[in-house]
Amino acid sequence: MTILTAIVLGLAVSLAPQAQQSTNSKDKGPGHRFGRETPLPRKKGDIRVASYNLLNLFDQTDDPDLSGQYDDLAMATNDDRCKALALAIKNLDADILCVQEIEGKEALTWFRDTYLKGLGYDHVAAEDVGYYRGVEQGVLSRFPITAVKIWPDEDLTDMQARKDGEGWADCKDSQGESFQRSPIMVDVKVPASRGRKAYELAVVVIHHKSGRDYNCQRESEALQIIDLINQRIEAEPELNLIALGDFNGSPGAKSVKAYQDAGFKNAYDYRWEPQEYRRELFRTHESDRAIDFIMVHPNAWAEARKGSFQVVGTLHPGDKYNWRTDDPPAGYAADHYPLAIDLVPTEK
Repeated sequence: MTILTAIVLGLAVSLAPQAQQSTNSKDKGPGHRFGRETPLPRKKGDIRVASYNLLNLFDQTDDPDLSGQYDDLAMATNDDRCKALALAIKNLDADILCVQEIEGKEALTWFRDTYLKGLGYDHVAAEDVGYYRGVEQGVLSRFPITAVKIWPDEDLTDMQARKDGEGWADCKDSQGESFQRSPIMVDVKVPASRGRKAYELAVVVIHHKSGRDYNCQRESEALQIIDLINQRIEAEPELNLIALGDFNGSPGAKSVKAYQDAGFKNAYDYRWEPQEYRRELFRTHESDRAIDFIMVHPNAWAEARKGSFQVVGTLHPGDKYNWRTDDPPAGYAADHYPLAIDLVPTEK
């Protein structure tokens, strides 16, 4: 295994370690395991909004601000994984693709220009939030992006007073003081076209802090994001909005439930197989967890198409794969899987 691969994969760990190596003779090798094997077809006129954690997408250009342990050239994503990511994105056919774990706007633009030609992603958004490891969130859109906002200096300490009741985690050290990675709010204007009305949408792309010991941080981040969203809604009461991304928490976690307690609807309520629910179809991480979500604000409830929410699986590396020591198999894209929901514009 190369040192480069060890660094890339080592940084990908989140709340829990990947599945441990097993000596069971029934170990499964690389292949499809979670989510749909092929995406659902999209109905004419619908807008497909998706989220995808790209597992440290770094370009081949040296950033002088990233050196030593976090040298960006050592993190450069190889051609095979870029092609696997591109294939998943092409098959998904999302109009608005919200991504996590990218080096920055330059890296996302390079990836688009090199691997996503002809897919119509003419509009790109990403902002440097000052994260020490140089990863952030971004958006690829087929429709014009009209505004981008981040909150890298937001004070989260006042969120402690919002944690009423039981079950909230204790804060350790400097947890709950500021965002590890600011969310990014991107406004998208969908023009009217044949078979589709004009529509405006704000997407809030989230990547909550990972790690079992960081519940307090995730909870404070969630409450602050909800507060920032509410401030926007107060100013624009009819704004259509979706919050989505890598929440690094289970459906029952306080940091995830906070969005639903604030009125957001989990896109799982719109899943494509509601009557014959099989959990493996809706796992979003190769460790057999659902930690990525799409939360639909009440203003956009009516636009979300029932039966359209889906998770689309990519190559699982197999039970014997150990991210600490092994190169991923050919065709491996990322440890997370893309998830999407379709919207039916109702505005004039």
